[in-house]
Amino acid sequence: MAKKNRQPSAPQEVYVDLMLMPGTKVLFWAVAECPYCEARHYHPAGTERGDPGERLGEVQAPCGNGPYILALQPRPLRKKGKKGKRRDSWDDFDE
Repeated sequence: MAKKNRQPSAPQEVYVDLMLMPGTKVLFWAVAECPYCEARHYHPAGTERGDPGERLGEVQAPCGNGPYILALQPRPLRKKGKKGKRRDSWDDFDE
């Protein structure tokens, strides 16, 4: 009987939103839903003067259940516009 792989699994990636604490210049990364406890968590991102992107990456979950990776949501693809649509329809016509 073979032993199971004892390597820890890679931390999950969670998408975050940048929030400003009211009345201050402190920024926080807000995790909408923790993958472990399904609660909302906040992680410090610095101040308005600094770059909050430097604080993205692997962090420990405040609930203590394990690490996850703070990441920004991917940008949506650009729309093609009128010329792109015309080209696509013309290409379909040739086939």
